Amino acid sequence: MMTPYDKRKSLPGAETCLKPDLSFAMLDEVAYALSANQVADHLQKARRKLFHTIREQNLKSG
Repeated sequence: MMTPYDKRKSLPGAETCLKPDLSFAMLDEVAYALSANQVADHLQKARRKLFHTIREQNLKSG
């Protein structure tokens, strides 16, 4: 299965759509640094933190 990122990279001339100081090699380092499961874990932790913050704000405001 091809991810949207992989699809974008496969398009002709895709490199020309990047900012001048970026390359797909640089983006690959970020994109493939973590596994899908690790990314999902980070996302879940961030969601918990966000909803905890929202809950705390609601309790303070009344």
